[in-house]
Amino acid sequence: MLDGVDVGPEVPETPETRETRAFVAALLADGAADHDPDPAAALPVPEADARTVVREARRLAQRGLSGSVRPVPDEGLTAVAEALVVDEHPSAHRWSEGERREVVRWVALLIERFGEDGVQELILALAERRAEA
Repeated sequence: MLDGVDVGPEVPETPETRETRAFVAALLADGAADHDPDPAAALPVPEADARTVVREARRLAQRGLSGSVRPVPDEGLTAVAEALVVDEHPSAHRWSEGERREVVRWVALLIERFGEDGVQELILALAERRAEA
């Protein structure tokens, strides 16, 4: 619970989670100290149902992989994907817990393989899907 709001299960404290939290804290500290973000420079994230986000993230994350391997994302990147991408998605509040986990998994794999460029490609792919609808 955080200020009376259920924020999900407590993540066990491990060296990996400490490292991830430190990484995210450093990103946030650096951004707050050195950068006044220009909202016009950010790509707008289009609303989408979880199934669409999973489909696009999976398609992008699996580029260049052979076979039907279902890779497992790095634990630290899973936390980053959840905190900095999925929790910020405008439609995330409508997704079930299972859908959120699946989106987090594929976004983490996308970040693992392609970094921030992968996230930007996902946003563009979702925007294209929305424009087609």
